[in-house]
Amino acid sequence: MNMNELALVTNGESYFNQHIAQHLKDIGFNVIIIFRTLEGQSTFEQSLSIEGVHTRLIDKLDERAMEFLTGEIQEKWGTLDVLIHGNEELDEEKSLAEDSERFGYKIEAIFNEIFFYNKMATSLMIKKKTGKIIFPLIYDPLYYAEYCSSPVLNQGKISLMKCLSRELGAFRINVNAITFGYHRTTQEGKELKELKRKVEIFSLKPQLPQLKDMIPALDMLVAPPVQYIGGENIHIGVGIETSL
Repeated sequence: MNMNELALVTNGESYFNQHIAQHLKDIGFNVIIIFRTLEGQSTFEQSLSIEGVHTRLIDKLDERAMEFLTGEIQEKWGTLDVLIHGNEELDEEKSLAEDSERFGYKIEAIFNEIFFYNKMATSLMIKKKTGKIIFPLIYDPLYYAEYCSSPVLNQGKISLMKCLSRELGAFRINVNAITFGYHRTTQEGKELKELKRKVEIFSLKPQLPQLKDMIPALDMLVAPPVQYIGGENIHIGVGIETSL
């Protein structure tokens, strides 16, 4: 790994994305993780797991913020090598129940943010004719086992990923998704046994790894054995569907 390579991870308030940022740092990347709130940024900076990870606060995501971030990246690192669209961990069922009329606007706002980051990242990657854009997802059907999965967002991201892959392939920019299957969301005891029962539909006597222990699967996309993986949704988890 070239120690000058830079990865950017969005939605830093999520522990899922924090683990991704730390893993990327561990395998040799410089890492920027973006926060939307000062509270989230401060809490993360006070943890013991952030050494070498650079935090940035963007409370208002617009063209001006992206221009500032682009300038900083060019000045300090030259270019951006990897963009990780951090998972929002949106509970769509709860959001829809709370305000069905606003639900569509919330989804639209998320895709607007994705657009801004894609525009910023590709403006840098196209010049170098190399780069990786990755959408980490949580497997759709786990939604019914009370995991924080977002089917509407997932399917929209997969469609966007495939379109971007076709458009950016000419510039040697690989765009993919990686879908994580069932994993531990509770501690030992009755709750863990109940969780295993719910996901037995996918595998006989399913093992429930920690989500952070599944994250190294990202290496297949950030440092692939060949440079021709694009437009794919790779599934990580025993027994989950591979046709989405």
